[in-house]
Parts: sequence; structure tokens; C-alpha cells
Amino acid sequence: MTILTKTSKYGPIFHLPPVGEPPPLSVQFLGINYCETDYCNIRKLAQITVFGYVLSGQGCVKVGSQTHMARQGDVFILPAGCRHEVTSDLDHKEQWSYIWLNVSGIWILKMLEAYQLLSLVVTQRSGLESLFKEAIESVKAKSVEELQSEFQVILMRIIVSLYETLRKRGDALTSTVQAIKQFLDNSILHPFDSTQLSSHIGISNKQMNRLFKREVGTTIYHYVISKKIESAKRMLLDTQLTISDIGYKLGYVDSHYFSNLFLSKTGVRPSDFRKILSET
Repeated sequence: MTILTKTSKYGPIFHLPPVGEPPPLSVQFLGINYCETDYCNIRKLAQITVFGYVLSGQGCVKVGSQTHMARQGDVFILPAGCRHEVTSDLDHKEQWSYIWLNVSGIWILKMLEAYQLLSLVVTQRSGLESLFKEAIESVKAKSVEELQSEFQVILMRIIVSLYETLRKRGDALTSTVQAIKQFLDNSILHPFDSTQLSSHIGISNKQMNRLFKREVGTTIYHYVISKKIESAKRMLLDTQLTISDIGYKLGYVDSHYFSNLFLSKTGVRPSDFRKILSET
């Protein structure tokens, strides 16, 4: 793993050295970054998962090929096994600052996948400031032994809260978009057929894409790809299937095409993803 960082930031950093057998979810570093305008942090192949809560200003966060702006009140998640890039927004006048937690181990990826958060980068207006501030206050007042279990609880509360926030927002989808989303979620292990979907829903491709983009915030195509990559990550972690077999199960007959697609979306090849995560 290569880390490229411009140290144009300041703020407290806390280290929690492991004590005894490491827990399934382990936070070993956390802190607050107050970033200058030229701040840039790049992990070419991250072995940690990063949770961040934006306190002020805004910055750009990238995971693989996904790029998002993270603003005050937003939570961002940068999963392990991907390329991470975090930079200040040069055009924003207010200083960008955020609380961050670095989480080690593959169990955090399994938890994110279980709660449908693995492909999520930014959750807007999360309402989770108190949980992240609780993490910072806890590390100031408690022993390392106490904090091992404390942070497992805080991480689960963050994950469940994010899931509930997204579920409630999903409940606000129109019946048509809910039907599109359900069809897509049930068809991840098959080649995507927009004509079949359009016929099933009963509206034109153009209208279907317009409604989905307006309510979900992404195109149908990109939604399908993100779900397939999410499934690929789970199979890479939990099975011994070959890269070709995983691609085939996801509807990609050409293993080279699948491998290149995975690389373009995550910043790392499937074989490297499996290797680096199996070592954590």
C-alpha cells in the first residue's frame, strides 16, 4: 500500500494499541482533521476502512472511480481494498474539517455489505454528529481495554443508523421506482436487460431512467454495476471461486472484461482485492 499525503492539516490524532486478541471490529486510529485548501490524502490500495463525519466546509472523496462531495453534516465511508483519495475543495471558502475513524479487518466490509452500505460513499445530512463526537470524547476519558468494546458498539450504532436513514428515504420512493429497484436487486446475478425491465415496469426506457435518476440519485446502469461489484467483493472474501467463475456468476462471460470493470470501479484488480484483504 502506498500513501501519498500533503500534511497541510492539523488536529488531534488518537492511537488505540491492540490489547489481547483483537476484536472483529477494531478502531486503532481516530482523530479530527482541520484541512488547508491544498490537503490531499491518497491510499492506492487501502487496508483500512475509513468512516468520516464532516464538521464544516466541504471536500472531495473518491473510492475507485466514484467521486463525491462531502459537506457539513455528511458521513462518508471509504472501504478497504480500494483506492482512496480525500482532498479539500479549493473553491469552498469555509475550512473543511472532519472526524475520522480508521477501522481494520474484513469484518467491517461484511457488516457494510449486510446493511447494504458497501457501495455507499456519502450519506447526506446523516444526523450522526453526536455519535462521532462521542467516539472522540470516549477516547479522551477511557482506558484502551474499555474502548475496544466501546468502539464496537459505536461502529454498530453508526452502521445501523445509516441503514435506517437510507431505509426511511427509500420508503419515500414512488411505487414505480420501488418496483424498478426491486427488479434490479433481484436480478444482480443475471445480465442486465433494459428492454426486459422496461417491459416488466410498463414504461419506456427513457422515462424509466429519468424517474430512477431523479429519486435514487444515480442511473439504472450505474446502480446495477455498483451492486454487481458489491456482490463480487463478497464472493472474493467469502468463497474460493476463481475470478472467472465470479465474473460468470455475475453475468460476464469474458473474465478479462469483468476484471477490467472491477479495476475501473474500485481502483484494484479482483486478485489484488482478495490478496490484500485476506492479509488483514
